[in-house]
Amino acid sequence: MFQHLDKTSVPPDNKPLMVYDGKCDFCRYWIVKWKMMTGNNIEYTAFQKAAKQFPDIEIQHFKEAVRLILPDGTIYSGPAAAYYTYFIRNSVPFLFKWYQSITWFRRLNDYLYQWIADNRNQVFKFCIKMLGKNPRKQNYNWLKYLTGFALILLMIIYFY
Repeated sequence: MFQHLDKTSVPPDNKPLMVYDGKCDFCRYWIVKWKMMTGNNIEYTAFQKAAKQFPDIEIQHFKEAVRLILPDGTIYSGPAAAYYTYFIRNSVPFLFKWYQSITWFRRLNDYLYQWIADNRNQVFKFCIKMLGKNPRKQNYNWLKYLTGFALILLMIIYFY
C-alpha cells in the first residue's frame, strides 16, 4: 500500500504541484484530463523531473502514488490528490471531504487506488476502450458498452 505523506519542507512557490510517474501511460493519460479540468490552478510535472526539488521525499514515495504538494507544504497522496483537484475546481467537492472524514470511504479508495496502481497496464487498456485514445477528446464508447450490456441483460431476463 502506498504511504501517506504529511508535509514537505520545500513546498512549491505559488500553486499546488501534482507530481506523477512520467513513464506510466495510465498516469500521463489522466494527467492530461486533470490539466484540462483544472486549467492553470495546478502545476503538473513528472517525478523524474521534480524529485531533486524535494530532497525530503524519497523517490520510492513518488513511485508509489501521485502526490499533490500545496504551497504550504501539505502533501495529498493517491486518491486524496485526485479528489483535491475536484475540490479546487468545485466539481464534486464532497469526494475530498468524504475521503478526509469517512474512514471506510478512505480505506476503500486507498485499496482501489492501490489495485489500479498494481494493474496499470490492464486498467489503461480498459480506459482506452471506454474513453478513447485521445484524453483531450470526449468519447462515449463506455455508453455503447453499457447499452449493449443492458440489452443483453434484458434479453436474458425476458427469455428466462
